[in-house]
Amino acid sequence: MGDNALALGKKIWANTLALMVLVSTVAACGAEEMNLQLTENGLGNVDSGTDFTIEAVADALPDFIVTKENAYSEGDPFQAIFVRDGETLVARVFPRFEMTSIVGGIAVSDPRVSFKGRASIGDRFADLDGAPVDCVAGLEERSGLALCHDQEFPHVGMIFGGRWDGPDGELPPADVLGDFTLQELSWSAGVL
Repeated sequence: MGDNALALGKKIWANTLALMVLVSTVAACGAEEMNLQLTENGLGNVDSGTDFTIEAVADALPDFIVTKENAYSEGDPFQAIFVRDGETLVARVFPRFEMTSIVGGIAVSDPRVSFKGRASIGDRFADLDGAPVDCVAGLEERSGLALCHDQEFPHVGMIFGGRWDGPDGELPPADVLGDFTLQELSWSAGVL
Protein backbone atom coordinates (compact mmCIF):
# COMPACT_ATOMS: atom_id res chain seq x y z
CA MET A 1 0.00 0.00 0.00
CA GLY A 2 2.96 2.34 0.62
CA ASP A 3 4.12 1.97 -3.01
CA ASN A 4 0.60 2.62 -4.31
CA ALA A 5 0.29 5.75 -2.14
CA LEU A 6 3.69 6.98 -3.36
CA ALA A 7 2.74 6.32 -7.00
CA LEU A 8 -0.60 8.07 -6.48
CA GLY A 9 1.16 11.03 -4.84
CA LYS A 10 3.58 11.32 -7.77
CA LYS A 11 0.69 11.12 -10.22
CA ILE A 12 -1.23 13.86 -8.36
CA TRP A 13 1.91 16.03 -8.23
CA ALA A 14 2.56 15.54 -11.97
CA ASN A 15 -1.08 16.40 -12.79
CA THR A 16 -0.99 19.44 -10.51
CA LEU A 17 2.25 20.64 -12.11
CA ALA A 18 0.81 20.11 -15.60
CA LEU A 19 -2.32 22.07 -14.62
CA MET A 20 -0.18 24.90 -13.19
CA VAL A 21 1.82 25.08 -16.44
CA LEU A 22 -1.40 25.10 -18.47
CA VAL A 23 -2.94 27.87 -16.33
CA SER A 24 0.28 29.90 -16.55
CA THR A 25 0.38 29.46 -20.32
CA VAL A 26 -3.27 30.47 -20.73
CA ALA A 27 -2.77 33.50 -18.45
CA ALA A 28 0.32 34.54 -20.39
CA CYS A 29 -1.54 34.15 -23.68
CA GLY A 30 -4.39 36.27 -22.32
CA ALA A 31 -1.95 39.00 -21.34
CA GLU A 32 -0.28 38.84 -24.74
CA GLU A 33 -3.53 38.76 -26.69
CA MET A 34 -3.65 42.54 -26.79
CA ASN A 35 -1.36 43.33 -29.65
CA LEU A 36 -2.12 47.03 -29.68
CA GLN A 37 0.36 49.90 -29.48
CA LEU A 38 0.18 53.64 -29.38
CA THR A 39 2.46 55.11 -32.04
CA GLU A 40 3.26 58.55 -33.32
CA ASN A 41 0.35 58.03 -35.77
CA GLY A 42 -2.36 56.92 -33.33
CA LEU A 43 -3.65 53.74 -31.72
CA GLY A 44 -3.62 50.66 -33.93
CA ASN A 45 -5.53 51.71 -37.06
CA VAL A 46 -7.16 54.74 -35.40
CA ASP A 47 -5.43 57.89 -36.60
CA SER A 48 -6.08 61.46 -37.71
CA GLY A 49 -7.88 60.21 -40.81
CA THR A 50 -10.41 58.10 -38.88
CA ASP A 51 -13.97 59.38 -38.73
CA PHE A 52 -15.13 60.17 -35.19
CA THR A 53 -17.89 57.56 -35.23
CA ILE A 54 -18.44 54.33 -33.34
CA GLU A 55 -18.51 52.45 -36.65
CA ALA A 56 -15.18 53.81 -37.91
CA VAL A 57 -13.37 53.21 -34.61
CA ALA A 58 -14.92 49.72 -34.28
CA ASP A 59 -13.81 48.90 -37.84
CA ALA A 60 -10.28 50.08 -37.00
CA LEU A 61 -10.22 48.13 -33.70
CA PRO A 62 -12.38 45.05 -34.45
CA ASP A 63 -11.37 43.05 -31.36
CA PHE A 64 -12.70 45.63 -28.89
CA ILE A 65 -15.99 46.88 -27.51
CA VAL A 66 -16.55 50.43 -28.77
CA THR A 67 -19.17 52.79 -27.31
CA LYS A 68 -19.91 56.51 -27.41
CA GLU A 69 -20.25 57.99 -23.93
CA ASN A 70 -19.86 61.21 -22.05
CA ALA A 71 -16.42 62.11 -20.75
CA TYR A 72 -15.98 65.07 -18.41
CA SER A 73 -13.59 67.97 -18.17
CA GLU A 74 -13.94 70.21 -15.14
CA GLY A 75 -17.44 68.81 -14.66
CA ASP A 76 -18.60 69.59 -18.19
CA PRO A 77 -19.67 66.61 -20.33
CA PHE A 78 -18.51 66.03 -23.91
CA GLN A 79 -18.77 63.09 -26.29
CA ALA A 80 -15.95 60.55 -26.45
CA ILE A 81 -15.58 57.05 -27.83
CA PHE A 82 -14.59 54.47 -25.24
CA VAL A 83 -12.61 51.38 -26.26
CA ARG A 84 -12.81 48.38 -23.93
CA ASP A 85 -11.43 44.88 -23.73
CA GLY A 86 -14.27 43.20 -21.86
CA GLU A 87 -14.74 45.31 -18.73
CA THR A 88 -11.29 46.93 -18.97
CA LEU A 89 -11.08 50.47 -20.34
CA VAL A 90 -8.28 50.49 -22.90
CA ALA A 91 -8.58 54.00 -24.33
CA ARG A 92 -10.79 57.03 -24.90
CA VAL A 93 -10.95 58.59 -28.36
CA PHE A 94 -11.76 62.29 -28.76
CA PRO A 95 -12.85 64.41 -31.73
CA ARG A 96 -10.63 67.04 -33.25
CA PHE A 97 -11.49 70.51 -31.97
CA GLU A 98 -11.74 72.32 -35.29
CA MET A 99 -13.12 69.35 -37.25
CA THR A 100 -15.24 67.29 -34.85
CA SER A 101 -16.10 64.72 -37.50
CA ILE A 102 -12.59 63.14 -37.32
CA VAL A 103 -10.42 61.74 -34.53
CA GLY A 104 -8.18 64.33 -32.89
CA GLY A 105 -6.90 62.65 -29.73
CA ILE A 106 -6.55 59.38 -27.86
CA ALA A 107 -5.93 58.72 -24.15
CA VAL A 108 -4.65 55.25 -23.22
CA SER A 109 -5.10 53.93 -19.69
CA ASP A 110 -4.44 50.17 -20.08
CA PRO A 111 -0.94 48.99 -19.06
CA ARG A 112 -1.02 46.33 -21.79
CA VAL A 113 -0.80 49.10 -24.42
CA SER A 114 2.64 50.64 -24.72
CA PHE A 115 3.96 53.60 -26.65
CA LYS A 116 6.09 51.87 -29.30
CA GLY A 117 7.41 49.53 -26.62
CA ARG A 118 9.18 52.51 -24.99
CA ALA A 119 6.70 53.34 -22.22
CA SER A 120 3.73 51.64 -20.56
CA ILE A 121 1.30 52.61 -17.84
CA GLY A 122 2.95 51.99 -14.47
CA ASP A 123 6.53 52.69 -15.65
CA ARG A 124 8.58 54.90 -13.34
CA PHE A 125 9.65 58.27 -14.76
CA ALA A 126 13.31 57.59 -13.85
CA ASP A 127 13.27 54.17 -15.56
CA LEU A 128 12.27 55.36 -19.03
CA ASP A 129 15.08 55.22 -21.57
CA GLY A 130 14.14 58.45 -23.28
CA ALA A 131 13.18 60.75 -20.43
CA PRO A 132 10.02 62.75 -21.11
CA VAL A 133 10.59 66.45 -21.79
CA ASP A 134 8.85 69.78 -21.32
CA CYS A 135 7.06 68.63 -18.17
CA VAL A 136 4.57 71.01 -16.59
CA ALA A 137 2.54 70.73 -13.42
CA GLY A 138 -1.08 69.75 -13.79
CA LEU A 139 -3.74 72.19 -12.65
CA GLU A 140 -7.28 71.83 -11.27
CA GLU A 141 -8.48 68.26 -11.91
CA ARG A 142 -4.92 67.27 -12.87
CA SER A 143 -3.35 68.93 -9.85
CA GLY A 144 -0.45 66.90 -8.46
CA LEU A 145 0.34 65.32 -11.82
CA ALA A 146 3.24 65.97 -14.19
CA LEU A 147 2.27 66.39 -17.85
CA CYS A 148 5.15 65.71 -20.23
CA HIS A 149 5.90 65.16 -23.93
CA ASP A 150 7.86 62.38 -25.54
CA GLN A 151 11.31 63.64 -26.61
CA GLU A 152 10.93 62.60 -30.26
CA PHE A 153 7.21 63.06 -30.81
CA PRO A 154 5.76 66.27 -29.33
CA HIS A 155 2.20 65.12 -30.03
CA VAL A 156 2.57 62.13 -27.67
CA GLY A 157 1.96 63.00 -24.05
CA MET A 158 2.70 61.20 -20.81
CA ILE A 159 0.94 61.93 -17.53
CA PHE A 160 2.78 60.93 -14.37
CA GLY A 161 1.50 60.81 -10.82
CA GLY A 162 2.94 60.04 -7.43
CA ARG A 163 3.26 61.18 -3.85
CA TRP A 164 4.07 64.82 -3.40
CA ASP A 165 2.40 67.48 -1.30
CA GLY A 166 3.85 70.55 -2.95
CA PRO A 167 1.92 73.62 -4.03
CA ASP A 168 -0.66 73.42 -6.83
CA GLY A 169 0.86 74.27 -10.21
CA GLU A 170 4.42 73.36 -9.26
CA LEU A 171 6.43 70.33 -10.40
CA PRO A 172 8.08 68.23 -7.72
CA PRO A 173 11.89 68.15 -7.44
CA ALA A 174 13.68 65.77 -9.82
CA ASP A 175 14.23 63.05 -7.19
CA VAL A 176 10.50 62.97 -6.36
CA LEU A 177 9.47 63.17 -10.03
CA GLY A 178 11.75 60.20 -10.71
CA ASP A 179 9.49 58.03 -8.55
CA PHE A 180 6.27 59.15 -10.26
CA THR A 181 4.64 56.48 -12.43
CA LEU A 182 3.06 56.78 -15.85
CA GLN A 183 -0.73 56.95 -15.48
CA GLU A 184 -1.84 57.85 -18.99
CA LEU A 185 -0.44 57.99 -22.51
CA SER A 186 -1.99 60.40 -24.96
CA TRP A 187 -1.79 61.09 -28.67
CA SER A 188 -2.96 64.21 -30.45
CA ALA A 189 -3.36 64.86 -34.17
CA GLY A 190 -1.37 68.07 -33.61
CA VAL A 191 1.34 69.13 -31.18
CA LEU A 192 0.12 68.99 -27.58
